[in-house]
Amino acid sequence: MNRYLERKKDFIGGITFIIFVAVLIVGGFFLTRYLTSEKEHKKVVQSEIDKLKIDSKKDLVYYENEIILSPDPDIIHKDIIINLKEADTVNELLKKSMDNIRNSVKKKGEVEIDSSKELLYDIDIISTKERNYTVYESLKYLSVLVTDSDFTCYNGSTITSQTAYTFSLSTGKRLSNDTLIGYAGLSIDDIKNKVRNKLEEDQKDLHDGETINIDETINLINIKDLVIYTNKTGKIVISFVVKTNDDSYNDTIELN
Repeated sequence: MNRYLERKKDFIGGITFIIFVAVLIVGGFFLTRYLTSEKEHKKVVQSEIDKLKIDSKKDLVYYENEIILSPDPDIIHKDIIINLKEADTVNELLKKSMDNIRNSVKKKGEVEIDSSKELLYDIDIISTKERNYTVYESLKYLSVLVTDSDFTCYNGSTITSQTAYTFSLSTGKRLSNDTLIGYAGLSIDDIKNKVRNKLEEDQKDLHDGETINIDETINLINIKDLVIYTNKTGKIVISFVVKTNDDSYNDTIELN
């Protein structure tokens, strides 16, 4: 009886092992097939994107004419190149405005330091306009968020404006604010309601008498000036200035 049970146990173990090996072989086959297919798909997509580029050998976004004004704080003046044929006008606009930013630099020796103010940064730069770029690339879109600031050695950086440029990676064309809002399936009133709900929640977390001016903040939101773009996951995002009874600040919210 014991010998019978042992043979039965060995038989079941053998069958289990065979099934395990078969699962590994079949699973490995389909995994390899999937990975190969995925790799080939990415090659096709990249090939299509390369056709939209000004220079197919370069990245979708790269930089030129970089000048490091200060390593700490990090102040760098540079031109951004959006490497899409349909981005020529945007590239020209950004280069022209960057030239104006370069001409804004004031250094020690050129202007006198205000001795009545405490220095936050003891560097050669007294004041300058500065620009930072944030690039978001997803499967379908490329977005560039341009943030302009005023810098002084007394106060550091203060954001003055933001602009966003979003391009379709299937056509290379720039997408308008109306188009992006349409993709989110929202109206401007829907967006204002989303912002209001967020600010009302944020207000609960504020302390020391700070108050968000909700109506004033929402009144600044309009389609023409809306800073709207897509993030790395392809979600549509807006950036907006929040007005308070103290300092204003920038915030973001996903629309979809």
